Amino acid sequence: MEESRPTPVLEDIDGTRRKLAQWFSAQRGYPIEIPELTIPDGNGMSNVTLLFDIQWQQGEETRTQSCVGRLQPEIDRPVFPSYALEPQYRVMEALGHQGQIPVPELLGLETDTRLLGVEFYIMGRIDGQVPSDMPPYNMDGWLLNDTSEEQRATLWRSAVDMLARFHQLDSDALDLPELQLPPGKTALQAQLDYWQQYHDWGLEGRTHEIGQRALDWLRANQPQDEPTALCWGDSRVGNMMFAPSLDEVVAVLDWEMAVAGNPVQDLAWFNYIDATFAEGLGFPRLPGLPSYEDTVAQWEAATGRSAEHYDYYWIFAGMRYGLIMSRIMLATGQEHEIQGNFVCKMLEKYLDELT
Repeated sequence: MEESRPTPVLEDIDGTRRKLAQWFSAQRGYPIEIPELTIPDGNGMSNVTLLFDIQWQQGEETRTQSCVGRLQPEIDRPVFPSYALEPQYRVMEALGHQGQIPVPELLGLETDTRLLGVEFYIMGRIDGQVPSDMPPYNMDGWLLNDTSEEQRATLWRSAVDMLARFHQLDSDALDLPELQLPPGKTALQAQLDYWQQYHDWGLEGRTHEIGQRALDWLRANQPQDEPTALCWGDSRVGNMMFAPSLDEVVAVLDWEMAVAGNPVQDLAWFNYIDATFAEGLGFPRLPGLPSYEDTVAQWEAATGRSAEHYDYYWIFAGMRYGLIMSRIMLATGQEHEIQGNFVCKMLEKYLDELT
């Protein structure tokens, strides 16, 4: 699996540290210091992540809080055509107020780009364990090397329980712009329009044979009269932080793909991402993980929802991930892998089974 990704970078780390300390001081009305600022290994493909502690004096005592910063990326060939931090922040803010889904404590959003040149937001840092994406958790890392089959099953079921809890929320009560649909469009139609536009933008004038084939099939086979709710969009164990016991999700992360839709799409994406790490890359699934059929059954029982259109959203997941991966291949100079990357080959296999 190619390690090269279009990951945003931050060149002036020390200058950013000083400016963030000034920003915090202005926000709180008393002096704040940031002794050190670091960028973690495996920084995401679509943002710059910063780790740091803030320090201040409270009487004779020095107080400290650990923080995570997310900066809007500036990159020549980004993964997505637009990347707005404020909608992500507002989703987490709404979920935090609702109280059922554990999200990080939000410490501030800055949309004025004069300070750092880009928008950013700050969260409180949470201690926990996150399964690795790079390399995939079934190839290396703590989930493969340091857990038993029983612990992996516990982690997976905890993740599905959290996904189900999210899908039981009253989306209307969250009052989020993401739930507003274009006039005359269903949630699915709006999403298919977006992904067609993504194809046209991301492939820079090329036609992605597999991706376009999937889009055409999805257009022709749209389910009718679907439920609509807030969907996470990037629902996977790699976006969840777990307690050391692995039986509790302590934080749900990364809401940049939140969208209105049928919640079954989150369930299918959850399983499909795991399948690409195994089937797509030619590696076995981690022993102990419940089957995808068991996962669907657990989710249905926990939510009271039907996964009737799961097979449709399996292809939908493959289309989305395939186009994103192909964009990454193009953005990193791997044009020979635009059509032939492992994600697209897996999608092509499932499309062939439909005909």
